[in-house]
Amino acid sequence: MENILDAVLEAEKPLILLTGLTGTGRTTMLARLSELCEADGRQVSAMRFTSNGDVAPARLTLPSDSARGDTPTRLRGPVPGEPAWATIGPVARAAEEPAVASRAAHAAAAALRRGGDDTVLLLDDLHWIDRDSLAVLEALIPMLDGTRIRCVGALRVPVGDAAARYGPEALARLREANLVRTLRLRPLSKESLAGELKSTLGAWPEPALVDHVHAFSRGVRPAVSETVEALRRRGAIRIVNRSAYFVPAMATRKPPQPSEYFLSARALSPAEWEMAKAMALLSPLGGAAPHIAGAVIGISEQEVRSRLESLRAAGVLHRGGESWRFVLPLHAVTLAEACGPYERRVLAAAAVEALWSGAAVCPDPAHRTNLLAEAGRMVDPGRALEELLHGAVEAGEDETASALRWLDAAVELTGDRAQRAKVLLLLIGTYHRNGDYERSLRTIRLVLSDFANELNADAVFEVHSLLLGGLSGLRDTEPLCDIADGDHRLAGAPGSRAVIRAIACALLDRWAEAARWAATATSTVHEGHPQAAVARLIRALGGLWQGRAEFFERSLLERRQWPLGDVARYRAEQVDAHLTGLLLTGELARAEKLLADERLSWDDAGPANRATAAVLRGDLRSATELACRSVARRSVPCFAAATTGMFNATVAALVCQGRLATARELLSAAAEGTPVLAHLLDFTEALIDRALGDARRAADRLATALSAAEERGLVIGCDTAYAELADLALDLEDRETAEQCLVNAERLARDLPTGRTGLLASFVRAVVEKDADAAAESLRVAHERGQPLELSVLIARLVKHGMADPALLSEAYELMAGLGALMHRAKTRTLMQKHGIVVPGRRNTVEENERLLATLAAEGLSNKQIAAALITSEKSVEGRLSRLFVRSGYRSRIELATAIANGELQL
Repeated sequence: MENILDAVLEAEKPLILLTGLTGTGRTTMLARLSELCEADGRQVSAMRFTSNGDVAPARLTLPSDSARGDTPTRLRGPVPGEPAWATIGPVARAAEEPAVASRAAHAAAAALRRGGDDTVLLLDDLHWIDRDSLAVLEALIPMLDGTRIRCVGALRVPVGDAAARYGPEALARLREANLVRTLRLRPLSKESLAGELKSTLGAWPEPALVDHVHAFSRGVRPAVSETVEALRRRGAIRIVNRSAYFVPAMATRKPPQPSEYFLSARALSPAEWEMAKAMALLSPLGGAAPHIAGAVIGISEQEVRSRLESLRAAGVLHRGGESWRFVLPLHAVTLAEACGPYERRVLAAAAVEALWSGAAVCPDPAHRTNLLAEAGRMVDPGRALEELLHGAVEAGEDETASALRWLDAAVELTGDRAQRAKVLLLLIGTYHRNGDYERSLRTIRLVLSDFANELNADAVFEVHSLLLGGLSGLRDTEPLCDIADGDHRLAGAPGSRAVIRAIACALLDRWAEAARWAATATSTVHEGHPQAAVARLIRALGGLWQGRAEFFERSLLERRQWPLGDVARYRAEQVDAHLTGLLLTGELARAEKLLADERLSWDDAGPANRATAAVLRGDLRSATELACRSVARRSVPCFAAATTGMFNATVAALVCQGRLATARELLSAAAEGTPVLAHLLDFTEALIDRALGDARRAADRLATALSAAEERGLVIGCDTAYAELADLALDLEDRETAEQCLVNAERLARDLPTGRTGLLASFVRAVVEKDADAAAESLRVAHERGQPLELSVLIARLVKHGMADPALLSEAYELMAGLGALMHRAKTRTLMQKHGIVVPGRRNTVEENERLLATLAAEGLSNKQIAAALITSEKSVEGRLSRLFVRSGYRSRIELATAIANGELQL
C-alpha cells in the first residue's frame, strides 16, 4: 500500500485513478492521502458519489488503528466550518450539452485554484458517478493539466451504472490525451495475508490456513476478516504452540450466525438475490449453469442474461467465456447457505440430471457429490447412492466432514435394511476418524439394537472394535473394564470375542491380558478375517511392551504371511504398527529398512510415527510441527501406542530446546484421552521437572512411574527412565537408587536386547561402577546408531561423571547446535568451561544465552523458575531480562513470545 501511496504523490497526470475490487482499500488509501496532504499544508477537497446518484462533499479520515487496515471513517456531507472547495454535479443536461459541462468545469477549476497550487480533489466511489457529473469531470481534467492540482478518484472494478455505460468512453478519451494515471490496488498476496492473520490471531498461521483463507477471500480484506471469523465460529482454527492451525473437519460446519456478506447480500434486488443463490450451487457447472438456473427459476434466457449482467456489474460474478464464477468464493458459500432446504434440493436435482445426461460437466468431484447429497430422492436413488458411497470411500484425510455429509445422505437413499446397515458402518468409521466419538457411539448402539441381524461376523467385529475405541476416546473406562473382564456379553464367535477382549485390555494398558487373549484367538480365527490381523498385532506389540520380543520379531520376518496382507488398508495398518514397535524401542535404522523393504517412505507412515522418527534422526522442528498439528486437528482417532511415542519423543525434544511451557501443553493434550503406555508420559514429565531445577521431584516421579509400569508388567521405555534416574540419583548422591537402576537396566538389556537397551545399560554401568570399558562401549554403540540427540546427551553425561574425555564435548556441542537444543547447549558450555575446553564463537555464545533467556521468558516461566533452570539467582535473571527488553525493544513477555514464534527475534 505504501508503494501505491508514493506513486499517487509522485504522479504528474491531473487524474489518478485508484482501481480495485470491493474491499481492497481504495477509500482507505484516499483517507491516508488526505491526511498526508493536509499535514503537508495542501488543501484537500473530497466528494463522494452514492448508489442513488447523489454526490456530496465529504471528509475522509482514518481511525487511530489504521495501520491494521481498518475501514476509514467517512463523514457524509460538509464538515461545519469547512467549505467544500469544489463541487462536481450533478449539473442538469451536462451530458447532452458540452457547453453546460464546460461552464460547470470552469467553476470547479476556479474553486480548486482558490485552495492553492497544490490542492487535491478526492473522489470516492467513482463507479457510482452519474452521467452529467461524468461529463463535468471529463471537461475539468484537461483544465488541470500543467498545474500541480491533482484529482484522485477511487473506482471499483467491475464498474456499474453510468460508469459502466459511459465511463470507458470518457476514460479512453482522457487516456488518449495522456491525462490519466491508473493504479490498481491489489488484494493481499499470500505472504501479506499471513502477516495479517498473524496480527489478527496472535499466532503464526500454518500454510494450510493461509491457503484456505486466500482461496475464499482472494485476499480482499473484508472477505479475509469474514472468512477468518466464520472459521473461528466453526472451531476450524486452533492455536497450539503459538501457531494457528486449520482444521478442515470443522470448516464446513454450518456457522451459528449469518455472516456479514450474507447480510450485505440482501442489498441485491429480489431478482438478483434469487439468481445469485441459484448460481452459488450451479456455477461450478460452467456454461450450463445459466440455462439450468433459468429453468428452475422459470424465467427466459434473456432475463437470465440480464440478471447475470446485473450481478457482474455489482461485483458479485465474473464472466469468463460462457462460464460464470463468483469474484469471491466466500459469496458463493454464503449464498448457498442462504438457500432454503427445498430450494437447494430442486436446484441440486436439476444439476444432477444435467450431469447424468451429459448436458453439463462438473470438474470438481466434491461439488458433484455435494449436489447428489442435496438432491436426495429427487433423482434416481440407486445411482445417487452408488456415487455418494464412492465419493465417501475415496475422500481424503481432509475431507472427512464432506464424507460424513455424503454418508448421511446415502443412509436416506438405501433401499433395504442390509444396505442401510452397510452404510451405517461406513458412517460410524468416518465419525471415528473425525474424532466425533459421541455420534459414533450413538450410531453403533443403533446398529447393534436395530440391525444386528444384518451384520456378518466381520461387521460385528468392526462395530465392537469401534465401540471400544469410542469409549476410550471419551474416557469411559467402566464399560471398557466390563468388556475386558468378560462381564459384558458380546456377540460373535469365540475367537472374535477373544480379540475384542484383547483390544479392551490393550486400551486399558493391561497388556499382559491383552497378549494372552490375542494368543487365544490366533489359533481359532481364520487368517482371511480382520480379527486375525488385529490379534496378531496385539500379540506382537503386547509381548514387545512386556520385554518379550520373539513374536514381534517373527512377525517382522514373516511379513508375507500377514493376514489380509494383499489388502492395501490392512497391510498399511500392519506396517505402521510394526514401525511403532521399532520406534518405541529406538530402532530407527530398522524402521527405515522396513519401509524400504516394503517400498514405502515416511510419507506413507502415520503422523505419530513420522514425528517420533523425526526426533530420532534430529529433525526436532518437523517433529514438533507434526505433534502440534495432531493436537490441533485431534487427528488421532483414539489413543494409540504410536501417539504416546510421539508425545514422549517430542516433549523430550522440546525440553532440550528450553520450550518447557510448550512441552507442558503437549502433555496436557496427551492427558485428554485415555493413553496407553501412560508411564511414558510420566517419564517425559520428569524431564520438565528436572529442567526447572527440581531434581528431587523428577527422581520421585520417575521412580513412581517405573513402579507403576512394573506392576503392569511393562518395560517399554523403561531403559531411558533407568538411565535418567541413575543420572539424577548420582547428582543427588543417592547411590542406592543408582545401583538399583543398574540392576534393572542390565536385566532389561538381557530380556529385550535392542541397541538402545544395551547402550543405556552400558551407560549406567559406566557412571555407577566407574567402568571405563562400559563407557567406551556405550559411546561406540551411540556412534553406530547415529541418533544426534541420543549421542550428544550421552557424551555430556559421561563427561559430567568423569567417564569420557572432555574433548568429546566439542562434538556434543556441535550436534546440539543442529538440534536447536538451547538448554542442553547451555549446560554443555558450563561443562566445557569447567574442563577448559574452548567454546567456539564467543559472540554467538552471548547471543545464544540471550536467546535461551528469551525463550524461557516467552514460555511463561517466572523469574524463579528461570533461575532454577539456568542455575543462577533470581536477581541475576531480573537484571538480564531488563537488559534484554531494552536491547530488543520488546515491552512484554507476550511480545517476546510472538517474536520468537514468528522467527522475528533480533538480539
